Parts: sequence; structure tokens; C-alpha cells
Amino acid sequence: MPASIWPETLASFCEDMAESNPAPAAVAASAVTATLGLSLLIKVLEITGKRKSFTGDSDKLQTLIEAARREAAVLKRAADDDIEAVRLYVGSRDPAGARDAIEVPMRAARAAVAGLDLCVEAVGIQGVTKGLPLADLGAAVLLLSAAVRAILLSVQLNLRHTPSGEPYREGIATERQVLEDYAAHRAGVVLRSIPLDSVSR
Repeated sequence: MPASIWPETLASFCEDMAESNPAPAAVAASAVTATLGLSLLIKVLEITGKRKSFTGDSDKLQTLIEAARREAAVLKRAADDDIEAVRLYVGSRDPAGARDAIEVPMRAARAAVAGLDLCVEAVGIQGVTKGLPLADLGAAVLLLSAAVRAILLSVQLNLRHTPSGEPYREGIATERQVLEDYAAHRAGVVLRSIPLDSVSR
């Protein structure tokens, strides 16, 4: 497999995912999913800013786009790094490798949660919750929140390979739960802003 998944085709990545090799697996797939969520958020912001009727804060909108691109870059790197971390750990069973198999997913989870924060900020921009892009905003939130849960599940399972009672393990376990709860809350904030009742009637 190449050093990075990103120059490859989606079909190639799916084929690699389906093979019996230990990686790429759940974290890489989730990081890619979160990256797609951020791409949808960027799409929504770009469309909103280009509308003739847009009278909102263009500077804030551009700031959010740039922030989303930064978090997407973190997720892209994490997808590649996780593949390497898993392969190294499976090949060596080195305790230090176990930490890498935790730290890389945590980095991805933090970036995806930051993406949810950006979605919440986006809701406050004039015009974002109107028109067809509203579905893309909702999808962005669902992709990001699902990715967070999937990544944190991997972290929870990987923690089993660290010594019980170790402060590092306890610290990550605490942060993992905080991130999961916070992500669910932030996703709910955005989803409640989407007027689904008016669409269904």
C-alpha cells in the first residue's frame, strides 16, 4: 500500500479496506468519513457566501472555511498515520506502539469534534440554514458525529492494551468520554436548528 491513501482512488481505498490486512481499518475509514463531513460544511459555506442575497459576515464565513480546511488536513494526516501505527503495533506488540495506536485516533477524534464546533458556528451565519445546502449541513454533522463515535470506540478497545491503573490510561479514558458526550451535544445543537417539521408537511 502507498505511503498515503489520498493520492489513490476511492475504489482502491475501499479495496484495501476490505482486505485481511490489519490496516487500513476503522480509524482510517472514520477519519476519511469526517473529512468528507468537513468538505460538505465547506460546500455549504461556499454556496452561502456566493448567494446574491448574502448579507452576513463574509470575514467570519471565510474564517470558518479556513478552519475547516485545517481540521480536514489533521484528519487526512491521521488516516495515514493510523495505518502506519496499527501495522507497527501489530508487528511488534511494543507498548510504545500501543500508545501510538491510541494517540493517533485521539488526534482524529479531536479534529472531528472541532469540526462539529465549526458546524455550530456556521448555523449562526445568515442564510446557512436555508435552501438545499441545509441537507448538506445536516449530513456533515451526522458524518462527523458518527466518525467521532467510531474513532472513540477504537480508542476504548485499544486502551485494553495499556497497563490497568496507569495514569495515562485513565486520562485518555476520561477524555474519550468527554469527547463523546460533547460531540453528541454539539451535533444535537445543529440538528435541532434544521426545520425538518416544515419539510415533512
